[in-house]
Amino acid sequence: MTSLDSMPSSSVASARTTSSRRTLGPAWHEQHEGLHVVRVAGSFRDMGRQHGELLRDVIPQGPIPYYRAYFEKLIGRAALGPLGPLVWPTLQMLVGSRVGRGMPRFAEETIRGLAEGAGLPFDEVWGGCTMPDSMVWLASRLMELRAPGPAVVHRLSLGLGCTSAVAWGRATHDGKLYHARNFDYHGVASWPATQGVFFHAPDEGQRYVSIAAAGVALGGITAMNEAGLTLTVHQHMFTDQTRLGGTPIGAIGDEVMRKAETLDDAARLLAANRPIGCWTYVVTDGTSKEVLCHEESPTRHRAFRLGGDHAVDPRLQKAEDTFGYANVYLDEALGRTEVDMYGSYWRHNAARHRRANERLAEGAGTHDARSLAGILGDRGLAGCRVSEAISMVMTVGSVVFCPEDGLVWVATGEAPTSRNRFVAFDLRGERRAHEAPSFSVDDGESAEARRAFARYRDAYVLHLDHGDASGALAAMDDACRLAPEEPVFHFLRGLLALELRAHAVSEQAFDRAIALGHPHPERRAAFHLWRARTRGEQGRRDEANADYRSCLALRADAPVHAAARREHGKGWSGKRRAIDFSMGDVVTP
Repeated sequence: MTSLDSMPSSSVASARTTSSRRTLGPAWHEQHEGLHVVRVAGSFRDMGRQHGELLRDVIPQGPIPYYRAYFEKLIGRAALGPLGPLVWPTLQMLVGSRVGRGMPRFAEETIRGLAEGAGLPFDEVWGGCTMPDSMVWLASRLMELRAPGPAVVHRLSLGLGCTSAVAWGRATHDGKLYHARNFDYHGVASWPATQGVFFHAPDEGQRYVSIAAAGVALGGITAMNEAGLTLTVHQHMFTDQTRLGGTPIGAIGDEVMRKAETLDDAARLLAANRPIGCWTYVVTDGTSKEVLCHEESPTRHRAFRLGGDHAVDPRLQKAEDTFGYANVYLDEALGRTEVDMYGSYWRHNAARHRRANERLAEGAGTHDARSLAGILGDRGLAGCRVSEAISMVMTVGSVVFCPEDGLVWVATGEAPTSRNRFVAFDLRGERRAHEAPSFSVDDGESAEARRAFARYRDAYVLHLDHGDASGALAAMDDACRLAPEEPVFHFLRGLLALELRAHAVSEQAFDRAIALGHPHPERRAAFHLWRARTRGEQGRRDEANADYRSCLALRADAPVHAAARREHGKGWSGKRRAIDFSMGDVVTP
């Protein structure tokens, strides 16, 4: 096999285009329906370099550069003032370097090849690859210091959400195993725009396919190998259980895909791994029709097995031959490390877990790739498109695997990808599987509702990535006009208007949210708190106090009640609070 080490340093010029396929030795790149489809082969450094060269023009718009720039913007907004630009290099020097020391040799070689192929400084690419674990560690330290505001904001900004749904045997129409997954991550504008299907043919180990984005050269997040194993990763965000010196995220999953032929193999590899943060790996075997749910922290791991002859653990919320998972530990000891710091997040997380299992049970006996994609596209409550939806604004990648057939259906288009068209790819032939039907999620959502959600997504990107509150407000104006019955859309519009000190617009938006109500009383309490603040800003103290009392009369999240008690009769300081668009709320009000 040709090694790229023998190619000239300007080997990007040696890449050759044949019809719509661009080739580079044993590697190639083509596009299907907006997805980058790439094959890489050879040594780890070869594969990294091929990835970098073939996607050289795309990687700068992808998640690796995005997260470095985003970190600096996030820190700049965290009231650090002129010190903000100094925090990134300091964090990299003190923490990122220690994260990097835990990177396995194969991963370092892959990343080094990626930088060479893309023509980017190695330190820049390395920093982007180690930064997620660095931020998880920093957030946990802030939680220990009882500084939940920044910690929670950072976790939300850099953590994974994700939902998995698995059905097999008697739950599917043909008895085959199907594994569906939403990848919920920030980078809403960058990840879907550079999303790819990556066929890996390493010199060492099995072939596998990963679903990622340009610049994400390791295949350990969402993948399937030629032995018929699938793998998805879920992060546990609100826990202080982190430890430097472990293996950064993505590396062990890549190793599982290359080395594991059975779930026993996968279980041994995962059990021997020591992570930096807290994760769950859902691994399935399409041949034996079994599922491994491996939960871990730096100090403990617990594995659950389903299917085959394995007894069902009573803690597993389970229908026959199905398994749904979100981001709440099933193991009680690991669960005690999670902290309920943000009510809207926890209700959403629990709801995704519950709803995935409910829909798996409802469709038992009929499931296939299309029905599992429908679960990924679930819109949640009738009275709110945000609070309990499996398909959320952060859903930047959606797939359905059928490992027995070597097929993966990949969603196209913008976030939430699970509401879009799914197209099939074949690992065995390393190709677009035209014989497998493509499909779209169609559950009766109106064109106006789709456009409203798209404008909500626009507001999210404008505010989070660009700091453009005025542009975000204009986008939410459109969202509220197109979907006038969505209370959280009006609430977000009110928060943005208050940030811009447009008090009349803000109060009108909160009025509408309160009039619509919400299935969660905690949300209704927050609506009253923020209208009280808006009225207080206008000097209407009596009306503000009435809203504070309304807030206190409702069941609410502890920070909301604490704010209402503190401000009733005294007023609000007017201090800016960071808006969390993913949940349509404020983390620390």
